[in-house]
Amino acid sequence: MVLDKIKVFLVDDHDILMDGIEAILQRSANICVIGKANSVEMAEQYLKVKQPDVLLTDINMGNRSGLDLTRMVKEKYPQIKIIVLSMYDDNFHIANLLKAGASGYLLKNVKNEELLRAITKVLANETYIQESLAPSYLSAVKMTKQEKLHNLSPREIEIIKLIVEENTTAEISERLFISAHTVETHRKNIWRKTAAKSVIGLINYARKHQIIP
Repeated sequence: MVLDKIKVFLVDDHDILMDGIEAILQRSANICVIGKANSVEMAEQYLKVKQPDVLLTDINMGNRSGLDLTRMVKEKYPQIKIIVLSMYDDNFHIANLLKAGASGYLLKNVKNEELLRAITKVLANETYIQESLAPSYLSAVKMTKQEKLHNLSPREIEIIKLIVEENTTAEISERLFISAHTVETHRKNIWRKTAAKSVIGLINYARKHQIIP
């Protein structure tokens, strides 16, 4: 009896990275990559036609993020397992993605063997967090059990870090490839959600909640 291969779909705005992941996965006898997209919009169009067993996604991809994609997929295609491949190792990102419905969270430096193990685990309805992220994962679990979360988005957390580094709105806009107006909107949301009254207050908030060291 021939078993069906695990169908995996990749979403990342860096084609070179997607090509590398695809090459790793295609070496496995029981996995096939059925498609790739470099934006949330492209992924949405693809999923209307064909659904994978597992979706691997980055977080930051322009105006819409992997968090947006995760929420959409779990609402429309709850059978699809989602693994996030990220460069962020803080518990805010882990907690937000788990709350949105992700089944796995890995860093982009994950070893090939652990990537394959994560795919197998999430298909068995388990949550898989990269082994090196265990401390952050435990903190994330505690956060998801709290009644009130601050609901900072990955983009807002990224902007908080840039504000703390004393970047101006124009500099943040240039670094993140978004408009100055969008940055200002994020800033307003950040002040509202954190209740910080000044940059010093924001720094204290970020340290307290482990957004910065």
